[in-house]
Amino acid sequence: MSLSDHTQPSEPAVAPPSAPFDPQAGVASPVPVADQVEIVPRGILFSLASIPVGMVAAVLISRLGFIASISSFLIAGSAVFLYVKGATTTPRRGVVPLIAVILAGVAASFLAIIAADLVAAFGTPEVKAAGYTSVVDFVTTNLFYGPVLKEYSTDAVMFVVFAALGVFGTVRRLVGARKGF
Repeated sequence: MSLSDHTQPSEPAVAPPSAPFDPQAGVASPVPVADQVEIVPRGILFSLASIPVGMVAAVLISRLGFIASISSFLIAGSAVFLYVKGATTTPRRGVVPLIAVILAGVAASFLAIIAADLVAAFGTPEVKAAGYTSVVDFVTTNLFYGPVLKEYSTDAVMFVVFAALGVFGTVRRLVGARKGF
């Protein structure tokens, strides 16, 4: 008994159900793959969820005594991740709006730190003596007040510098993806 006696004849190629069948060749022809469609509005809507996450992270990190601009990494990374989930592909047409979302998140995170400090200061005797009736009144009056912002000028500079460094890699990658590099 030889080895050839135990071999079975080869079976004909069977096309997968999704591939068109070419009767002349007897096999399935390749299916063209369409590019994924980028759903920009849905991607931007998803990426907006990174803003409150970044604000909470910035306040928590600040309360722990660390440099809160680290939250910029979280904002940029989560915004891109959420954009890809919503848009179903990497950003190309949505790069500019996504960068705007990231920058808005960084600014909102900085303002959240100031607001959290104002809320913490509301219970002090100085604030009570100033006559503020509610914490909302106190925060809305002082959040953009010049002397209060001046107290955060050094922090603002550091926040902007670290935010720029944190966001730079993501923005560069997005611009590279947009140009097709």
